[in-house]
Amino acid sequence: MNGRRRSPASRWGTADIAVAPIPRREGERPRRPGGRGDPAPGRRTLVGYLLVPRPGDAVKGLLMPVVFGLGALAAGMPDRDAVLRAAVVWVALELLVYPARYQWNDVRGFVADQLHPGGKDRGRLPGPLERGRRHVTASCLVALARLAAVAGLALLLPDLRLGGVLATVTAAVFGIAVVYEALRAGGTGRTGRVPSPPRPGVVALWVVVGAGYVVRGMAGLAMAVDLGGHRAAAVAAGVALWAFGIAFATSRWALEATAFARVDGGRLVWTARAEQAREHLLGLVRWLPSRTAERDPANWAALRGRTAPTAPWNVALVVAGAAAASAGRLLTGPAPAAHVVVVAVVGGVAAAGSGLVPRGRAAVVLAGAAVLVAALLLTGAPRPLPAVLPWLAVMLAHLVFSGGRLATIGRPARHVRSAAAAVLTPVARAAIGRATWDAVLGTEGRGPR
Repeated sequence: MNGRRRSPASRWGTADIAVAPIPRREGERPRRPGGRGDPAPGRRTLVGYLLVPRPGDAVKGLLMPVVFGLGALAAGMPDRDAVLRAAVVWVALELLVYPARYQWNDVRGFVADQLHPGGKDRGRLPGPLERGRRHVTASCLVALARLAAVAGLALLLPDLRLGGVLATVTAAVFGIAVVYEALRAGGTGRTGRVPSPPRPGVVALWVVVGAGYVVRGMAGLAMAVDLGGHRAAAVAAGVALWAFGIAFATSRWALEATAFARVDGGRLVWTARAEQAREHLLGLVRWLPSRTAERDPANWAALRGRTAPTAPWNVALVVAGAAAASAGRLLTGPAPAAHVVVVAVVGGVAAAGSGLVPRGRAAVVLAGAAVLVAALLLTGAPRPLPAVLPWLAVMLAHLVFSGGRLATIGRPARHVRSAAAAVLTPVARAAIGRATWDAVLGTEGRGPR
C-alpha cells in the first residue's frame, strides 16, 4: 500500500516525500532469474571482480595525479626521480591499496549488496548468496595478496625509498576504513524509512567519507611539494580535499539513492528495507526535489537544478572552494593572513554562486575564476594563474558530478575496465592455465572459443 509521509519541517527537511513501505518477510532473499545459484544476466563474474573490484570508482584515481600536477605548477616542477616516485605510489595506491580496501568493504556488505535493487550494475562482489563462502574467501585472499604486493614494491625498488610513503598511505587508507566500517555498522541497517533519520552515525558517515580523498590528494601533493616548508598550504589543501570528498561522495550517494525510487505521476515514490542498510544514501533524499519529469529515476539528473543550500554537497563545496583558493595562494608564495582570508572569502562566495545558479553554471564558474584572479592580483600574489588552478579544478569537478545521473555513474570507468581486462586477462589465463581459467569462469565444456 502506498502512503505519503511528510518529512519534518526542520533544518534537515525539505519536501513532501511519497514512500511505499515494503513488508519484511522472514528469510526472504532477492529474486534472481536463472534459478538457484546462477548469477543474474549481466552480473560480473568473480574473476572480473577480483581483477578490478570497483570499476565505477576508477575516476577517483585521477585525484592524486591532478593534485600532484597542481602542486608542481604552483610551487615549481619536481625532478625526474620525484615524478617516478609519484608514479609508483599512484600505481600502488590505485591498483593495490584501494582495491584491497574496496574488497574489504564489499565483503562486509555482501548480504546487503545482494538485496540492492541495482546490484548487478554496481560492480560489487558478485553473488548469489549461496556462493558467498567461496566468493568471500577468494576476495579476502586476493586482497591480502594485493597488500603483500605493496610491501614487495618497496623491496623491489629500494632506490626510490618507497617504504615509508607506502606504509603511511596504506595505514591511512585502512585506518579511515576501520572508522568508516564501524560507523556504517552502527548507523545503518536499522530502518527502511525514506528519508532516513539524520542520526549521528549517518551524519558522521557523510563527514568521514571525505577523509579518503585527503589521503589520495595529499599523497600527490607530498610528491610534488615539500610539505614541511609549506605547512599552512598543506593544512588548507587538506581541508579542501576533505570538503571536496564530502561534496563528491554525498552528491553521488544522493544519485545512487534513486535506485530505490520509482516515478508515479511525476512524483518520486521511495521503497527501502532496513536490511538493505542504505540510510547514509536515503538520508540525503530530503534535499532532493520531490518531483521529476523523467519516467525512469536512473535517467534523472537530480542535482542539475537548484538544491537546498543546506544540502551536504552544497555546504562542503563552499568550504572546498574557500580552502582551495587559500591553498593555491599559499603554494605560490608566502602571504599575510589578511590576504589569505580575502582570497578564501572570494573563493567560498564564488563556489556558493555556482550552487545557487543552476542554469549557466559553467559561466558562473568562469566568472568566479576571473574575480578570484582579480583578488589575487589585488593582494599581490606573485603568480595568480597557477594560484587559481586548485579552485578551478574543484569547480570543474563540481560541474561534472552535478550533472550526473544514476545511469551514467561509472560509465567512463567501463572503458578503463575494458582496457585493464584486455591487458590482464591473457596474463592471468597464461599464469593459471587455460583449463583452470575455463573452470574458474564456468565455461568448460562449452565448445571452442
